[in-house]
Amino acid sequence: MNREQLSNIISNVDERHIAEAARFDPALRGRSPERIGTMKTKRIITLALAAALILALGVGAYAAVYSRRVQDLVMKSSNEEIVLVDDPSDIVVVGEDAETPAGAPSLSYDPLPDDTDMISLQGFAGSPEYQAAQAWAEFCHNYDRDGAVLAQADDDSTPWMEYSVNGYMVYSQEMADRINAIAAEYGLALHSGGMHSADSMADMYARFGKFSSTTNWNGYYFDDGTFQCDCSAGGIDYQIRRCMKGVLDTVSLNIADAGQYEQWEYTTACGETVLLALGPGKALILAESEQSFTVVNVMAGTEDNFAADALEALADDIDFSLL
Repeated sequence: MNREQLSNIISNVDERHIAEAARFDPALRGRSPERIGTMKTKRIITLALAAALILALGVGAYAAVYSRRVQDLVMKSSNEEIVLVDDPSDIVVVGEDAETPAGAPSLSYDPLPDDTDMISLQGFAGSPEYQAAQAWAEFCHNYDRDGAVLAQADDDSTPWMEYSVNGYMVYSQEMADRINAIAAEYGLALHSGGMHSADSMADMYARFGKFSSTTNWNGYYFDDGTFQCDCSAGGIDYQIRRCMKGVLDTVSLNIADAGQYEQWEYTTACGETVLLALGPGKALILAESEQSFTVVNVMAGTEDNFAADALEALADDIDFSLL
């Protein structure tokens, strides 16, 4: 079977205590959108932003075939009725003629903005995980555009808290029904059991194996094995996120312009082949196994004098065979 045939087959087929709810903090609107993180609204909403996923094909011993690129991870909206403020760091989602009700919070995050590329952490276009994440993002993009439903959400108790503590932005029965329907449509499970903060990086390594040498971190994980670590090494901040297959995960990542990334395959020190992508303001390491997809979101790029050899060295420090 040649590479073209493989490609055709493939194409058809920050933050400890993150689970704790907190009141909406307007200061979070200024947080840089290129970091995988969370925004918590009215003590019931956990809204995550984050990085990418590659669909690959196993031949004999499982091996990643990176015939696709970062561009295939980009999620786009079919709805063009978006109004943006002048400051691109503060994206506001409203209807064309909508007025924000008195006391309603401003919705400063749009999961599918028109002026920047958001990539899925869950898989290439066509995979169940990607399609589910795209469907949820599209729903959120068009839902409660003026914040009226959110304004009515109860600060202290809600029947949807179960979704919030598992990383889903749900604050109405309509949202709960929709996310359940999406999961069922694509045969996926929802995160359950809540987000667990790791007591130490040693705790993460005990649970998932010593997949890195870093000791500078913040981390959390789900019972299904999805996890995220915010790390630092050699003066470079980066984040490792593993998304398990078969699970509806809704985290996405702002990468500005997917077309500006230089991309190449690289075989790491652990013998795993990964896809590397180096852009002006950030870099990515993408790896897939039979059970999961892992994204390393590096907060440095060519404009920061972060070079290809440095990205390869970082990839060598991570044991992707454990992920």
